[in-house]
Amino acid sequence: MGTETKELIGVLDQLALLLESDGETHWSVWIRKVRTRLLNDDASAIEHFRAAYGGMGSFNDLVLGQSQIDGVFCWKPGYVELNEKFSELRDKAAQLADSLGRSQSYLPPASQAIA
Repeated sequence: MGTETKELIGVLDQLALLLESDGETHWSVWIRKVRTRLLNDDASAIEHFRAAYGGMGSFNDLVLGQSQIDGVFCWKPGYVELNEKFSELRDKAAQLADSLGRSQSYLPPASQAIA
């Protein structure tokens, strides 16, 4: 496993924890699955991860720190800082995934190579 892959796994860990701290389970579970696929040297993990960054309702549309009290929308305390950190991690993960996707260092293990 290369350095960039290890770095991406670390960023994904941070993302999952941040998402969970805000009660966001859908994307947290999704991130953890991508992380597991990377740990298992699943070459499709990068493409799967990158696919989350497009279209309506995608990962890059997510805003944290939102709540409702008695049916009225409100922001949780610290939502600005929460979203700044989230945006930083989300962007870093996207950059690493893009780099890995272009890199020859992220190829499937030899046992999965087509002869």
